[in-house]
Amino acid sequence: MDEHDIEQASRLLIAARRTGARLVALPIACQPATVDEAHAIQDRMIADLGEPVAGWKIAFGPDGSLMRGPLLASRVFSNPARLDTALVPLLGAEAEIAFRFDRPLPPRDVEYGYDEVADAVTALAAIEIVDSRFVSYQDTPLLHRLADFMSNGAFIKGLPQPHWRDLDLSELHVVLSINDIPIVERRGGHSSCDPLLPAVAFVNNFRNRDGVFAGQLVTTGTYTGLNFAKPGQLIEVTFVDFDSVKAFVQV
Repeated sequence: MDEHDIEQASRLLIAARRTGARLVALPIACQPATVDEAHAIQDRMIADLGEPVAGWKIAFGPDGSLMRGPLLASRVFSNPARLDTALVPLLGAEAEIAFRFDRPLPPRDVEYGYDEVADAVTALAAIEIVDSRFVSYQDTPLLHRLADFMSNGAFIKGLPQPHWRDLDLSELHVVLSINDIPIVERRGGHSSCDPLLPAVAFVNNFRNRDGVFAGQLVTTGTYTGLNFAKPGQLIEVTFVDFDSVKAFVQV
């Protein structure tokens, strides 16, 4: 992809984000073929939108590469949250453990270790609302969804748990409920087992860029899979030893 193709992809995705008119697909010339190309589209969108980035959602791709998508400050909500259906019509809900960086981890040549990252963050429970700028989320290729801010629609952050280091995050009991009906209840379930591991990879990816700033959030994936709510419903996530997180989707 050249700069013109990246610019066109950014313009189309931003228009879909602002108007709510979904894309069937990106034009062939602006379809990302690699993770780096998808990230380049993201970076152009961030610049074109001119909105601050409050944090990142991250995951490992099928080939083991780190994928990241921005959490725009305008899409991050405190708990409990009230969301307009028009903002996130897909209404995909995921239960996640996120991390807030309490101090910066600046660029450097030496990799950051697990304990260094753990010492710099505080864990919190969260709900990610998955949305898409494409007509069909399920039929949209992974790299196209990656370019679309990894399909983030909204992020609801719970209160930080200062004693999180005493907990086994790989075995947390979690319940995702919709309208007070448990949809998923399990122990553990994170794709990396330990949700801090992708955060460490993220820090070491960004140590070659601008580093990580104090106050930024990073969320590393769902414990409960992707489940869908409907307008007018209440989504609630409860992790043991964390405050519950709620999002009411108003019609």
